Amino acid sequence: MMRYARLKMLVTIVDRGKGAAAVSLYRAQRLHFDYLCMGRGTATSVILDYFGLSETEKDVVITLVPDRRVETVIRLADEKFRFSSPGQGIVFTVPLSGVSGQVPQILCRPENLPDHEKEGDEKPMDTNSKYALILTIVNRGSLDAVMDAARGEGARGGTVLHARRVGMEDTENLLGFTLQPEKEVVAILTPETQKRALMSAINKAAGLLTEARGILFSLPVDDLVGFQAGSAEA
Repeated sequence: MMRYARLKMLVTIVDRGKGAAAVSLYRAQRLHFDYLCMGRGTATSVILDYFGLSETEKDVVITLVPDRRVETVIRLADEKFRFSSPGQGIVFTVPLSGVSGQVPQILCRPENLPDHEKEGDEKPMDTNSKYALILTIVNRGSLDAVMDAARGEGARGGTVLHARRVGMEDTENLLGFTLQPEKEVVAILTPETQKRALMSAINKAAGLLTEARGILFSLPVDDLVGFQAGSAEA
């Protein structure tokens, strides 16, 4: 039985309008599974001025990539978008525990690998810091409650996506209160050492027992470029 390389989810956050360029870059690397979402940054005007940013509208590109190709793909993305410079965006990976069976067959077969990557495995990226991605799903209009709590624990900003809840009737009956279908998903990157304090503060201000009806969870982050040390943002 053929064994395929482990896959990761590559998340790229750039200013609105640059997402298509990211998709083109990843397609050129024969990464065929990518999804472009519209997001909005939550950084304050002071932070925007500090980094010389002109807008908070964001493109969020989600891509699947074999683990052994992460270093090359992130390097190419950094060369194109200059993520290593402040304010240019962020790219990071999240490990996956499972994926549709056909996906690794497509991404990892030899004809979808550049010639220089067909022999041997790349060394994994050397990451000295451990990070986490905190996702908070709250009622529409509750963004300020989330970010005020997060900033109280040192977060500088995050990225928000608009969503809509479906199939909520059973949950409403179980919880005993009505859940608003329109949602905001707030994503905040943070050093692992700050994760617990951030989640506790957000849960207190915008958790399930508040009007925000927030649900929080965190995901591990393996590889990260564009995140400024000592901060929490996405």
